[in-house]
Amino acid sequence: MATGQFLIRNRHNNMFYGRVIIPLSLRAQFNGKRELRHSLRTTDKFQAKKRSLSFWVDCQRGFDTLRNMSNTEIIFKTGHCFKKFLSDSFRQSHGNTMRYIETYDALGRKHIFDLDSPEDEKKLAQEMHQNANRLLNKFADQPDILERLLSLNADSYQKPTKQNQGRQAQGNQPESPTPFDEAVDLYTTKLTTQGRRGRKLSQRTLINYQTRLNFWKAYFNTTPVHEITLKKLSDVQNWLTRMPTNYAKKGYTTAQAIKMAQNPTGTHQTISDKTRAEYLGQLKGVLDYAHSCGFVVNDMARYIEIPNTKQSQSICRLLFSNDDLNLIFPGTDYGIDFGIRRKGLDPNVKFWFPLLAVFSGARLEEIAQLKTSDIKTCPDTGIIYANIADSGAAADGAKKHAKNKNSVRPIPIHSTLINIGFMDYVASRKSDRSDKGLFKLKRDKQGRLAKGVSNWFSRIDKRKDGQFTLGYIERRGVISKGADEAGQRWSKSFHSFRHTAIDNLRGRKMANGEYIREPDIGLVMGHEKGKLETANYGADRSQLDLRQAVIEAIAYDGVGFAKIRWKNRKIKNMER
Repeated sequence: MATGQFLIRNRHNNMFYGRVIIPLSLRAQFNGKRELRHSLRTTDKFQAKKRSLSFWVDCQRGFDTLRNMSNTEIIFKTGHCFKKFLSDSFRQSHGNTMRYIETYDALGRKHIFDLDSPEDEKKLAQEMHQNANRLLNKFADQPDILERLLSLNADSYQKPTKQNQGRQAQGNQPESPTPFDEAVDLYTTKLTTQGRRGRKLSQRTLINYQTRLNFWKAYFNTTPVHEITLKKLSDVQNWLTRMPTNYAKKGYTTAQAIKMAQNPTGTHQTISDKTRAEYLGQLKGVLDYAHSCGFVVNDMARYIEIPNTKQSQSICRLLFSNDDLNLIFPGTDYGIDFGIRRKGLDPNVKFWFPLLAVFSGARLEEIAQLKTSDIKTCPDTGIIYANIADSGAAADGAKKHAKNKNSVRPIPIHSTLINIGFMDYVASRKSDRSDKGLFKLKRDKQGRLAKGVSNWFSRIDKRKDGQFTLGYIERRGVISKGADEAGQRWSKSFHSFRHTAIDNLRGRKMANGEYIREPDIGLVMGHEKGKLETANYGADRSQLDLRQAVIEAIAYDGVGFAKIRWKNRKIKNMER
């Protein structure tokens, strides 16, 4: 349609553009161009629709003028040339009887002055041009501020009436001025009910988000969102790098912690880039939400710079050496240092979790959410595997969860685990009709099934009497925390089994003599990057064969796994 009018969005900066189709009969005067595009200088769709309509009306007026002109040799090389033609032709046609002034300032912002007074309109237009030139000169070397100024488009200045009285004074006031703490409450409700980016959030994630949001809620308090300035955001991002670690556990209030952070000479230990990214991520989320709801006109969220945590690791996670594995799995003595049996953590959990992890590289929660029905046997190949799913319910009725799409996969059970007695254990669990879980586990307040396992395995707690309660690996003589010569901190925990299994597979061969490739390792470990895989082994049974070949290649020379047995064997000192 020749009179078509469209809205399009720039995918790089989210700015909207108006697009108008040039009539076929006039395209020769536009060098054959089919359409005109004009930046609407806003990321707000509601504002963009109004400005796009105004642009469309201007273009139609220009097209009518061209049709009535005898000179058809006028050629517009750019849209800017056509826009200037529109302004010039309008002034010529109206002369001194022009009812209002329409102009663009040095920043490219459109102004319409309709005050019913040519002198007042001219005076105000001159002031606007002078202000624009002054701003352009002042911030010429500051592109970020210039970009913000370019996004502010002054619409019109009209003679005050009952309908528009006070509109001019409001300027860029938001549609609904809202205190920051109220905006946080509304944003929290949205996260709880709708999730983020179309995905529901886990209980643990919601609690983590809530902690960070409460921090900003305490800092900004009742300050209206639209009164938060760029300088304020810049100051926040500067002192946040000096925030003390775990300040709440150390007895500090939020106000005290902020005061410590704002002191550039402080000597306290500061938060990591990852933690700082979590704080800034929630601040950015609130500001983005406030902009979408009309609590603030300008998109302040884009001025929040979140650190790249992929390249800055504060603590390095190390794998277990063969000496560590011999201490953790001491052959026939495996279980001697499992410690006192705690309520809710069955001794069999302590027995099987480390074994499953070291021979599969599976994540802690992947193992924890398994049900007895998730241990399957392929009818064609006879391969026994654990099915890691992202659908259905766990034993306690909660929805299963996988870290990413590639995490949904079958994990063949290593022959060493079968020799130890894993299938006998599965059979014993199937006889328990009160609990369909492979392990008797209960969720913590954050919705995690295996947090107790993680604490038992490597957590060191300081008791009130000054003594320490050691984790399993510390009791076995494995040092779980330290720092290298360069001061880089490192740790060993349950997740180190995943690193250990991955490292063990590198450079090994499968039974057919082929070297194991990195994509093969990623296939069995459920890495996020690479080709998307699924757990539907029936669609490609050779894939299950490949998975088993890779899993069976895991071997720890010199570690006494062959002496470990589960069936008809009591775990020593489990009540100690």
